Amino acid sequence: MYRLIGLVLLLFANLALADETNQNLTSVSVKLHWQHQFQFAGIYSAVEKGFYQEAGLDVTLLNGQKAPFNEIENGDVEFGISGAGLVVERLKGRPFVALAAIFQSSPYTWLVRADSDINHPNDFIGKTVTRQSYADDLSAMLLRFNIHPHQLNIVDPTTDDIDNLIAGKVDALTAYISNEPFWMREQGVNYRTLSPHEFNINFYSDIIFTSEQYLKRQPQIVDAFRDATIRGWQYALEHPHEMIDVIEKDYNSQNKSRAHLEFEAEKLSELSLYPTVSIGHMTIERWQKIAEHYQQLGLINDDHRLEGFIYDPTPSLSVWLKWLVFSLFLIAALMAMGYFIKRQHAKVLSQQIAIQTATLEAELEKGKQLEEKAKRESERLQTLLNHTMEGVITIDETGIIQNFNVASVRLFGYQPEEIIGQNITLLMPAQHRHHHEAGMSRFLSTEQSKIIGQPIELEALHKSGQMIPIELTLSAFKWEGHYFFTGIARDISLQKAEHLALIAAKEEAEKANQAKSEFLSAMSHELRTPLNAVLGFAHLLQSDQMAPLNDTQQDSLKLIIQSGEHLLKLINDVLELAKIETGTVEVSIEPVDVSVAIKHCLPMLQNLASRYKVNILTGEIPDHLVLADLTKLKQILINLVSNAIKYNRPDGEVFISGEIIHGLNRLRITVQDTGIGIPQDKQNYLFTAFDRLGQENSGIEGTGVGLIVTQRLIKAMDGHIGFESKENVGSRFWVELPITNQTLHNGSLSQQTSSLLSEPSVKSASGTVILHIEDNPANIKLMEAFFDRLPQYELYVCKTAEAGLEWLENNMPKVILMDINLPGISGLQATEQINANPKFRHIPVIAVTAAAMPYDLQQAEGLFTAYLTKPVNFSLLKELLNQFAGPAAQSKDG
Repeated sequence: MYRLIGLVLLLFANLALADETNQNLTSVSVKLHWQHQFQFAGIYSAVEKGFYQEAGLDVTLLNGQKAPFNEIENGDVEFGISGAGLVVERLKGRPFVALAAIFQSSPYTWLVRADSDINHPNDFIGKTVTRQSYADDLSAMLLRFNIHPHQLNIVDPTTDDIDNLIAGKVDALTAYISNEPFWMREQGVNYRTLSPHEFNINFYSDIIFTSEQYLKRQPQIVDAFRDATIRGWQYALEHPHEMIDVIEKDYNSQNKSRAHLEFEAEKLSELSLYPTVSIGHMTIERWQKIAEHYQQLGLINDDHRLEGFIYDPTPSLSVWLKWLVFSLFLIAALMAMGYFIKRQHAKVLSQQIAIQTATLEAELEKGKQLEEKAKRESERLQTLLNHTMEGVITIDETGIIQNFNVASVRLFGYQPEEIIGQNITLLMPAQHRHHHEAGMSRFLSTEQSKIIGQPIELEALHKSGQMIPIELTLSAFKWEGHYFFTGIARDISLQKAEHLALIAAKEEAEKANQAKSEFLSAMSHELRTPLNAVLGFAHLLQSDQMAPLNDTQQDSLKLIIQSGEHLLKLINDVLELAKIETGTVEVSIEPVDVSVAIKHCLPMLQNLASRYKVNILTGEIPDHLVLADLTKLKQILINLVSNAIKYNRPDGEVFISGEIIHGLNRLRITVQDTGIGIPQDKQNYLFTAFDRLGQENSGIEGTGVGLIVTQRLIKAMDGHIGFESKENVGSRFWVELPITNQTLHNGSLSQQTSSLLSEPSVKSASGTVILHIEDNPANIKLMEAFFDRLPQYELYVCKTAEAGLEWLENNMPKVILMDINLPGISGLQATEQINANPKFRHIPVIAVTAAAMPYDLQQAEGLFTAYLTKPVNFSLLKELLNQFAGPAAQSKDG
C-alpha cells in the first residue's frame, strides 16, 4: 500500500516537472515547398498573430523549391509542406505522417486561350502542350480518358510559356491556378482552365507533414503545431487583405503586385472550400483513391498500406499519466471498499446485475428488430425510387452522390457503382460547375436559395459526353446536423424538340399568311385597275351632256355599268372572304345607332329594289345603341336586304324590324321577305362559300359568298346570325348584337348621320393646278376625261414618281393625286419624300390606287391626306378636290 502511494506521488512530481518545462518555448522549423506568397498565408498568420507562441512554440520558416522529404526524414527540420505526392513517398516506405490538408483541390490546371477548341480532355489529342513533371493530377486527368503521352506533342516549359500560348505556338500549358491565369488577365487575353477536380480527379494540396519518429518523440508539439497552423489559416482566409499587407511588408520575396496577391487569395480560398469544409480535413478513402491514380500512372505498386498515414490526434502522454493516477486512486478506493463489503451485498449486487443484464438483452433484441425493420424500409424505399419515371439523385453537403436510382441510370448512362461516391459535378458541363460550387457554399452559409423547390431547365452531361436538356427540381433536408439534397431530373429532349418544331411551324404559317396577304393585294390591284377604266369611262359617257348617247346606247351602257358593278361586287366579296379566312379582317367596335346604319343603306338598296320591283318597308327600331363596327354592320345589312330583294317575287316586300332580346341583353335586327324561300334539303348548305343552292342558272346575280362573309363578320363583332325559311313562302334572317349603355364618342352620332353626298363644286376662272402621277394609260385617259368637265382645275400628268418629283422642283400644285404601284420609286416612297421636304409638305397628297387590302392600308397608314381605291368614286373625288383645292380652301390659304 505504501509502495502504491509512493508511485502516485512520483507521478505527480513528474507531471509538475512537465508543466514547468512547458512554460518555455520549444523551437521547431517548418520548410515550405516554394517561395513566399499567399499560398503560405496561414503560416504567416500563425506567426504574426501569436498562435504559435500561445502553443508554446518558436517557429522558424524556411523557403524551398521542392517538397522537403529528405530534410524531414533526416530530422533536419521538424515539419514540411508537400503536394499529394506525399502519399507516393509513404507507399515507398518512407515514414511520413500527413497532419492536415490545407487545399481540398489541387491548384494545378491546364491553361488554354478562351478561343481554343479544347473544352474536354479528349480535345488534347494531337495538340502541342507544355508539361511540368510534378503536376501528377494533370497526367491522371488525361489517363482517365485513355489519353497517353504519345498522342500529344509535349514540349519543355520555358520562361516564354505565356507568350507562346498567346501567340498560338502552344495550345495548352501546365499552370498554377493563382499565377499564370493572372498574367493572362494582365495582358488582356481571355483564357479558360480545365482543372482535374472538374473531371473527378481530386488531389489534396499543401499537406502539412512530419515524420513518424518525431511524432512518437514529441506528440504534444505536433498536436500544438497542427492546431496553431489551422488557426492561422482560418484567420488568413477570413482576413485576406490584412494578410496581404503582412506579405507585402515581410514575405514578398517574389515582388508580386498587390493585385496579383489579391487574385491569388481569391483562387486559393476557393480551393480550400472553407468554411464549407474545415481546414485540414482529410479522409483515408480519398487518400486511397489518390493512391490508385498514382498506381495507374506507374509511380507506385500496391505492396504497402496507408495505415498510420493520417495523423490521429489521440490524447497526449501527460493526460494518460493523469488518468493513470486517477485510476490507481480509484482502484485503491474500490479495494478498500470491497474489503469492508459483506458477502450478502455481493449477492444483492449479483441479482441486480442479472436483472439489468436481462433488460439490456431485451433492449438489444428490440434494437435488432428495429434495425431489421429499418433495413427493410430502406430496401422498400429504394425499390420505390427505382420504379419512378424520373431520375432521383441524393447528394451530401460536399456534393458526393449517395443515391442514384434506375431512371438516373437511363438518363445519364452511369451505373450506380460507377457514380455513387463521386461528386455531382461529374454530371455537369465544365462551364457550369463553379456556379454549382458557389451556390452550394452560399446555401450552407445562409440557408437561402432561389432554386430549391422550383423546377429549372438546364443542361446535364451524359456519360458519353453528350449534352442533354433536363428539368430539375431540388429539395434540401437535414439529417443528424448535416444537409442532404435530393434532385428529381426529367429528360425534356422531346419537349424541346417539339417546342422548336412548333416555332418553325409558326414561322412557316406566318410566312404563308404574309404570302397570302401579298397575293390578295396583288390580285386586288390587278382586278381593280381595268375595272377603274371600264366603270369610269362608262359613268363619264352616261353623264356626258355635250354629246349625249341615244336610248339604245344608253341601254347598252347600263348593261356595261351593271356588269362592271357586279364584277366589282364579286371581287369585293371574294377578297373579303379571303381576308376573313386569313385572319386579316379587323373590326372597330364602338356604340352604333342601328336606325342610322339602316338609313345609310336604304338609298343604294332602293335602286336595286326598283329594278326587281320590290318594296322595302321598315318597322320600329328600338332606341338602343349596340356594340358594333358601323362599316361592317352596313355591309351585313346590305348583304341581307340585297338577298331578300333578289330572291323575292315581283311586287313582293322586304320588311326590316328590330326587337330587344331581354334575356340575352341583345338587339335583334330582322330582315323578312315574301320570296321563293329556301328548300329544306338545302338549308344546311346556306353558309357554304360559293354554293348558290341551285340558283346558278336563275338569272339572279350573286357569288355565293355574301352569307358566309356576313356570318363571319357578325361573329367578329361578338354577334349571332340565324334564319327561318319556307319554300314558296319566304325567308326571315336576323342578326343579334350586344346592347351597350355607352354613349356615342366624339360626336360620332353626327358623323353617322351625316350625308355622304358632296356639295357641287364651285367653278373658278382662275384655274387650280392638280398633279396626277399615274403610269396606266387607260387610267390617265380616264382622269383627263374627268377633269375636262371641271375647267376650274388644270391637270398635269407624270407617268413616274421620279418625273413627278422633278416637276415639283419648278411647280406648286394645289393637290397631288398619287398612284402607289409605279415603276421605279413607288407612290409610298415618293409621298415620304414630299412630306419630308419643307417646301412641299403642305400640299395634300390623295392616294388614287387599286391597292385596297388591309396589308396595303397598313403600309400607307398616316402617309396620305386621303385614300381612294379604284374604281374611283368620282363624287367623293370631287368632294375632296373642293375641300383641298376649291374656293373655300383657297380663302383659308389667303
